[in-house]
Amino acid sequence: MKYKWLVTSGFSEINDTEIKYIPKTKKDELGDERIVNSFVGSDISFENGTIEFDVKSKDKFGICQLILNTDTGADLNIGLNTAGYLYGIVQFDRKTNKWDLLAGVGEPETFDTNKFYKVKITVSGSIISLYINDILVASTIKNVRKGQLQIAFSSKEEVIVKNFKVSLLKPKAFIVMQFSDEYNQLYTEVIKPVCESYGLEVERADEFYTATPIIQDIVKSIKNASVIIAEITPDNPNVFYEVGYAHAIEKPTILLSDVKREKLPFDISGFRTLFYENSIAGKTKVERNLKKFLDNIF
Repeated sequence: MKYKWLVTSGFSEINDTEIKYIPKTKKDELGDERIVNSFVGSDISFENGTIEFDVKSKDKFGICQLILNTDTGADLNIGLNTAGYLYGIVQFDRKTNKWDLLAGVGEPETFDTNKFYKVKITVSGSIISLYINDILVASTIKNVRKGQLQIAFSSKEEVIVKNFKVSLLKPKAFIVMQFSDEYNQLYTEVIKPVCESYGLEVERADEFYTATPIIQDIVKSIKNASVIIAEITPDNPNVFYEVGYAHAIEKPTILLSDVKREKLPFDISGFRTLFYENSIAGKTKVERNLKKFLDNIF
């Protein structure tokens, strides 16, 4: 597939086969020479999937990083030379105006400036992994939000990116609820069709068919999901455990509760909850409100 690229800052050259960063310097307000960074934007709208490209830098300290959007609006940079490490993942903290290292490995001095390195970045829900030459070198848990991909360059020497390829993965919604006829009907008639109308792959714990312990499957599914939808009307410890884990990793979570429940547990009473009435009219209303919640996430 042919992608569209545009130099939005600095100096880079784009042709049909590669993107080439052109090193330049300019004087700052103190008269010191500074490297001119370059940013190249694309028309690729990305949230989940795999990104692959080959990169060659004539400067072992050269920066070539893919930029992803997050649900907090802070940039997530993945690639070469992050916070002192050769390979890594960093996120910009708007409060401190600094970069936070999320994962990193390797010494820049070991980088071979005469060869291309294969970079692969995978995003599945909140699990982000960086592979170099098919070897996993860094991973972290962060929630990526759909947005157009960018590449950031900064180097004293030329940097080349080629063979750029993107494989998109359908985002997932993991549904947490008690498995009984009353709530199964809500799942099949409202939750599942609404999620699928947003292009989400819907998954529930009773649909697992693996030999691994169920808790491992649940934790993995929560991490891999883009959103969690939890029905919390009955006091079900399994449901509250899964909701707690989703909140702990800052996963976008939508809580549903029948209005017949008089009071929510203290620990979750502060979270926005979608209350519904278990009737034909009530299901129409929860369907409409669920779409509003999903609109804010996607």
